Amino acid sequence: MITSQRRCTWLACPDNRFDPFRLMYVEQSVWEVMVKALTLLMVNDYPDYIDAGEWARSLKARVSGLDFRLWPHSGDPGDIELVLIDKGTPRGFFEGMTRLRAVAYLGAGIDGLQLGELPAGVGVVRLATRELASEVVQYIVLRVLCQQRHVFEYAVQQTQKRWRPIAPRKISETGIVILGAGRIGGWAARLFAELGYRSAAWSRNPKQIADVACYAGAPALKEALAERDFVVCALPLTTETRGILNSETFRLMKRGAYLVNVGRGAHVDEAALLHAIDAGQLSGACLDVFTSEPLDQASPLWAHPKVTITPHVASYWLDSGIAQVAGLCEQIKLGNDITNLVNLERGY
Repeated sequence: MITSQRRCTWLACPDNRFDPFRLMYVEQSVWEVMVKALTLLMVNDYPDYIDAGEWARSLKARVSGLDFRLWPHSGDPGDIELVLIDKGTPRGFFEGMTRLRAVAYLGAGIDGLQLGELPAGVGVVRLATRELASEVVQYIVLRVLCQQRHVFEYAVQQTQKRWRPIAPRKISETGIVILGAGRIGGWAARLFAELGYRSAAWSRNPKQIADVACYAGAPALKEALAERDFVVCALPLTTETRGILNSETFRLMKRGAYLVNVGRGAHVDEAALLHAIDAGQLSGACLDVFTSEPLDQASPLWAHPKVTITPHVASYWLDSGIAQVAGLCEQIKLGNDITNLVNLERGY
């Protein structure tokens, strides 16, 4: 539903005499807001995953007067008021975008943006919906439980027509730590605690989560990782977190720990990860994100028997994402303050 602040203007006669018959009341109505044009440019680096046509059709149905453009067919950059980006922007991308109000990032982080090139006063919007967070949390729980209950081993046994039950580790004796205690990480940590895991969370700043052991800051990372059977990365990618999962941190983990990464590929030193798995320090890993995407065909990750790969699909939130972008369009058309802005200094 379109809502707006009611603005009214009294228009008096040209000679400023009060004339009730010529007095007009002008209201900025819902209809006027709806017909106001807005130009949106979408950059789609994942056409096999994100259907730009569906975004265009759905947004046009929700936002009247929308001029939807798809990069590189951007037309006059001076028309563009909103940019949707799913991966990153080339250098010089924002040149000439004098009317740009906001950049909406179709993901959980803004690490791909050339932030130094943003025009002054342009906000970066985090499209953080409950549905997106829920889907990532579902993915995390799925991958942990599959490993916990030996689903992958049973899949191999089936190909061998082999019947051999494997006793799982008791959940009450299983430790898990979520790196990142934001909307996704905090939710996952709480859910694992409810399931009976010895749940912990580590974050940059102190957090309090019911029934979850919380650690904060670099000095506490060693303690957070110790004696955890599962390590889940749900961190934003910042200067401080880039490469955080490396040979040193792998050595800090409990021998035989299992890694799940739904953060960013750049969090993980992939060569060090493979070495840690081959050395037995880690029992394996499930990776949804990679340093380079799509993952190179030559990557040794593909063929490793203890690595599970999914193509950046921890969340797929078309409906809620479109609804949030439609709401953002409304804010821009009304000239209202934009919500869900990213703190550019922190990077999330």
